[in-house]
Amino acid sequence: MIHNTLKSVHETEFSDGYSVPEYITVHVSEPITHEEGGKKVYTSYKVSTSTTFPEYKSKEFAVRRRYKEFVWLRNHLKDRLNEKGKRLTLAELPGNTVSSFLGAGRFDNEFVESRRKGLEEFINSVVNHPFSRFEPALQNFLQDQDAKCE
Repeated sequence: MIHNTLKSVHETEFSDGYSVPEYITVHVSEPITHEEGGKKVYTSYKVSTSTTFPEYKSKEFAVRRRYKEFVWLRNHLKDRLNEKGKRLTLAELPGNTVSSFLGAGRFDNEFVESRRKGLEEFINSVVNHPFSRFEPALQNFLQDQDAKCE
């Protein structure tokens, strides 16, 4: 039997220089409408993150968030962009409808699903934004259930 003892001069280029590509993906799912005293008061969404970004404590985690917390996050990030003098824009949040302003419409399945999709588009835009992806407030929003979003 012949044994090949020759090594390619390129062998270490691939084994030593390879690193896992950085990525972050966020899914907004499982809307739950919360009630107080038998009255529907708000809807929360499960926000699940999968990432290789080193800024995060682990590779996968999930929290529950309300729409108003997404509003807080967007306003906070927008303020931070302005403070830093950045001329970058942030994605918009999904809007309200006439029926959602009146109360009952915001709990309709169609509205909740539309809002869920819009929140998912918004948060994925934010986590891949060249400035906001490094913001501690975003990292806390995604991985700390008790983060102050006020």
